[in-house]
Amino acid sequence: MTTETPTTRDDELGAALRALDTPEHGPDFASDLRRRLAEEPVSRVAVLPRARRRRSWRRPLVAVAAAGAALLAIALPFSDRLTQVGGTEVASAAEIQAQVRASLGSLQTMSGGVVSRCTRAGCLDKAGESRWRFVLTSDGNLRLEGPTAREVVTYDAARGVLQTAQRSASIGGGPVFYAEQRGVAPGPPDLGPPTWVLPEELGAYVRALLAAEDPRVREVTYDGRPAWALDIETVPNAIVPEYTGDQFEITVDRETGLPVRVVESKEGTVLRELRVRALTVNEPVAPGTFRLEPPSGAEVSRTDGGFRRVDLDDVRELAGYAPLVPSWLPDGYELAEVAVAERGFPTGREAGNPPARKVVSLSYRRGFDQIVLTTRLAGDGTWSDPLATGEGYVDDPEPLPIRRGAARGAQAELLIAPRGIPHVWGLHDGLVLTVAGGLSRGELVRVTESLERR
Repeated sequence: MTTETPTTRDDELGAALRALDTPEHGPDFASDLRRRLAEEPVSRVAVLPRARRRRSWRRPLVAVAAAGAALLAIALPFSDRLTQVGGTEVASAAEIQAQVRASLGSLQTMSGGVVSRCTRAGCLDKAGESRWRFVLTSDGNLRLEGPTAREVVTYDAARGVLQTAQRSASIGGGPVFYAEQRGVAPGPPDLGPPTWVLPEELGAYVRALLAAEDPRVREVTYDGRPAWALDIETVPNAIVPEYTGDQFEITVDRETGLPVRVVESKEGTVLRELRVRALTVNEPVAPGTFRLEPPSGAEVSRTDGGFRRVDLDDVRELAGYAPLVPSWLPDGYELAEVAVAERGFPTGREAGNPPARKVVSLSYRRGFDQIVLTTRLAGDGTWSDPLATGEGYVDDPEPLPIRRGAARGAQAELLIAPRGIPHVWGLHDGLVLTVAGGLSRGELVRVTESLERR
């Protein structure tokens, strides 16, 4: 009797499978598969041990993001039902994504502390450490508190009001300066509220790796909670390469999907470290948390971003054109904010686009996930991507002809890049259109092609 080694058997089976005449997957295959998995009862989703892979998993994440499927939002509630066999994590990326989508919407609030440390090698100015407390809600509200009340930042999403209090850094302490900005945009590409404490590009790296076909994830415990540890290679910024890393070590809290520790290094030298401590989720938030009341008589600097919260039915009269509204969204998203601005700030790389006029911004939310759809008059100016990745990074967008819906015929571009927000943008019928959010390629296309005039 001849005994086959597992390696020989696996190689022969792989060769036989590759020889089968099978059609290529369509562009929506991955998103449709994840949707169908998410709709299955958890008891019916089989979790099987993965065979040991020979190929290297350390691929540049630019390629992973360009070829990967859904990029997951930075603040997603991960299921705690990950199956273990012999102490080893065996769930595939698709299974993790399916469980994430099945539990979306359960995360309503989060709070904790952030410690940010910059070494001398990684700082443009000076090395040091800072500590912050934060409170966030799925409605988009935010509160940040610095050490010893030196700085407080609050954002009330329903009112579109950003408030800050900052104490002078002079010796012995100085006066507290108060500022209030009304009319803040719901989100990008316009100048919106403060984003999550951790930089957006770090969260995008986590999303990209979890969307990869074969991520390598180590199970660890961080701050007493189950977590995943990920090691990710990256490309430094072309303008300031000496201050940007080539490696990220990211620890992700398993319950929330939040990066709770991020270490950026270059050639083995640590540049920056961010740590989230005492993370708490779904706890009640005290009334008034997202409002800052300056003391009587305090001087307050007041500005206005120009965005007014309105009813959707009033947009056409205020903007002068019918808004574009999606007839399809992934399950669970609901319209959260509608805002109109007569004029907005320039967008794009180095703010190189013309000043925005007659801007309409629609924000849809699902838990901590957000999709922002915007339109603005194109005018006679020359436009580039309003959501381009920051200066020093090279984007490689995919041409995307729109074949259905109110934007049919538009020559748009789709960009999914680790350091940016997944999005579609294009010009159509005198308007500049953007659709942005933590969506897969197939979902971005489907949302864009479902647009209809209200």
